[in-house]
Amino acid sequence: MIISEAPYEEVLAMRQQVMYPDKSIEFVKLPDDDMGLHIGVYENEELMSVMSVFLHGREVQFRKLATRTDMQRKGYASALMQWLTDYANDMKFDRLWCNARTNATGFYKKFGYKETDKSFVQNGYDYIIMEKTFNP
Repeated sequence: MIISEAPYEEVLAMRQQVMYPDKSIEFVKLPDDDMGLHIGVYENEELMSVMSVFLHGREVQFRKLATRTDMQRKGYASALMQWLTDYANDMKFDRLWCNARTNATGFYKKFGYKETDKSFVQNGYDYIIMEKTFNP
């Protein structure tokens, strides 16, 4: 398993296939994608899972965590989450956060994320902002 920067086009394809298979590639683009770091997990040179990371001062938001449907529950997304935690620790960031689909909160809780009181509905999905803070 190798974790490294992933080509943007491959990240978009993964987002579309996993998260919004009935939508176009244009639909899965984020307005600030050009400001993000797009990370992927590779196994035998094949992209298995992706996440996009955005720096906001001393905080990091990650977005669009997606794993190939046929490769889910094999530890790829968990490897990305651990990579992100290690990165935040190394860089001495204060907070990691995401807009989590409410049906995925259990996954994020395994990594020490807590639900905030901020929630919203978008594209037919319920979301809650989850965060993990670090001691200064």
